[in-house]
Amino acid sequence: MNMKKYILFLLMGCLSCNDSFLDRKPLDQPIEKTFFKSYENCRTYAWQFYAWFPGYNKDKNELYDIYTDNGFHGANNNENKYGWDKVTKGSYTSTGSNGWKYENIRTIQYMLDNIDDSKMTETEKNHWKGVCYFFKANEYFSFLSRFGKAIWVDKVLTDADEDILYGPTISRVELAGKILEMLEFARDNVKKDGDGKNTVTPDVVNALISRFGLFEGTWEKYHNVEGGDPVKYLQASFDASSALVTKYPMIHSNYNELFNSYDLSGVQGVLLYKIYIPTKGHDLMRVMRSSESWQEASSDMVQSYLCRDGKPIWTSSEYEGNRQTGNDIMNVEFRNRDHRLYYSICPPFRVNTEISTKKWNAGKDVEEFCERTENAIDGEYIDLMKEITSGSSIQKFLPVIQWNDEIVREIPHFRGRYQMGQGYNTSNGGYYIWKYYTPDNQQVYSDTDAPVFRMGEVLVNHAEAAWELGRFDQSVADETINKLRERAHIASMKVAGITSDFDPKRDKGGYVCSGDPVSGPNDYEVDPVLWEIRRERRVELYAEGFRFDDLRRWAKGHYISKTQYGVYVKKADYENERYVGDPDVNNFNLKIVDDGKGGGRVCLFGAPTPGWLNKYYLYPVPINDLVLNTNLVQSPGYEVD
Repeated sequence: MNMKKYILFLLMGCLSCNDSFLDRKPLDQPIEKTFFKSYENCRTYAWQFYAWFPGYNKDKNELYDIYTDNGFHGANNNENKYGWDKVTKGSYTSTGSNGWKYENIRTIQYMLDNIDDSKMTETEKNHWKGVCYFFKANEYFSFLSRFGKAIWVDKVLTDADEDILYGPTISRVELAGKILEMLEFARDNVKKDGDGKNTVTPDVVNALISRFGLFEGTWEKYHNVEGGDPVKYLQASFDASSALVTKYPMIHSNYNELFNSYDLSGVQGVLLYKIYIPTKGHDLMRVMRSSESWQEASSDMVQSYLCRDGKPIWTSSEYEGNRQTGNDIMNVEFRNRDHRLYYSICPPFRVNTEISTKKWNAGKDVEEFCERTENAIDGEYIDLMKEITSGSSIQKFLPVIQWNDEIVREIPHFRGRYQMGQGYNTSNGGYYIWKYYTPDNQQVYSDTDAPVFRMGEVLVNHAEAAWELGRFDQSVADETINKLRERAHIASMKVAGITSDFDPKRDKGGYVCSGDPVSGPNDYEVDPVLWEIRRERRVELYAEGFRFDDLRRWAKGHYISKTQYGVYVKKADYENERYVGDPDVNNFNLKIVDDGKGGGRVCLFGAPTPGWLNKYYLYPVPINDLVLNTNLVQSPGYEVD
């Protein structure tokens, strides 16, 4: 076992044993004051804060952007709950549900309340206050994002503090100001090197300021928050990310290695990461390789990736398919595209279908254990992935390896009667998400590290904040977006060349399938340069859990009101049937939307009904909490539920 992971496991295990101590109300005061007197004790206590970052243990639907225009949940009766108005009372009845939880803030406050009485120097005290404020700010950022308000807690509460326990929330404007104040204190007081490798440093704090400032600034701007100051937060984001862009001019050269490495220490551009250990890690690999993966990518998402010349498929000479509809089989659709597409969504392939039980031995060339078909097109992406991953320590090669070391024989690999007797690694829509796929890991739990803050996010934050402040130009594009594009092997953004017709689908609010009865609302009011900045953010951060919050802060929830599609197929390849899949599997047929040309895209649910409702910009406050505290006010739109 990796020693650093073993030590961290022991620390977290010891802290988890003290849960009853932390929850006891009130704690014995002499114990508190004694415990927090030394620097080392503060450091031991603070280790638990890091475990709160969800990393790869985040809800899979949120991580994979399932509740957005990026994808969908592929199981029957699992329509997007925000497009089909399926958020039920049961999901937010219990106390603390939806993230209305103050336990972590209370845990942080124990330390804050006792630092001043310690024997540490003022510099050391301020360092630990800064660490506490960083994590407290992050907790309140979650409240602000989800509810737009929260009860402010600045001391450890007792039963006597009824004015706070049963009091009102503070406003969004006031809460946002307090969050920024805490982060600025943390940035100015946390030690330059933190408490060692992979701990909170001023750079990590700046990364959170970059994220928070952009979120709040754009929220206040696009939601017209009364009394808000969007420029204040956008400037804070810009300044924080600018400092990081200057300090870290280089990013790691391999996009795939950021998400599939067993040790992210020393990787360029990774500012903070979550460590997992074998047997106690995350289950992304198990889910992806089993029959339990229902996370799907949408055609809308796939079509958003640029071609090698830096243009959309609708105008690129590099795109070999139909530039009017984009309706092309995967082999055509994936040619000459942004490499991030290949690393995030498995390219198409097919190997000899007569081989059904051939096993792969880890460390061997997978092609030793399969045979290619006689059709050259079936192997083009086998060769491409071998080429683009050559030399990488973490390779993504084709064919795909299943959970049981069996070779998957083709992608797209539909669930049901067209799964060719292989029930694993299936997809209902046809786009198999493999962003977190590591072929050599066959364990129930994976111990690949999860980036928490990385420069890829900071760069797109900086580009967007610069545009919102009227400061985005070619020089900013070169120090942000074009670094990401160089890694993705596509042409640089030329700001002067982005005119109103650069992406002809911009006025549709996104990409649609030919014949789609719901084309989506016009979005021509989005500046074409901003559209491209947002595109870059979309593909760089795909399946990392950012898209839903992005749509909310931009007031673009209506993007979810579009019909979601899977891959385009030729009906002749599926017995000229109207459906793929199997009605006996989950009672689910996957309809092919006929384009009149012998094919069509797979469609699972049809048009969202009733579509996006504006109440979903905020989360509902738990009903039980409203009963306990009559001074709480429900989020708009949920009052009549």
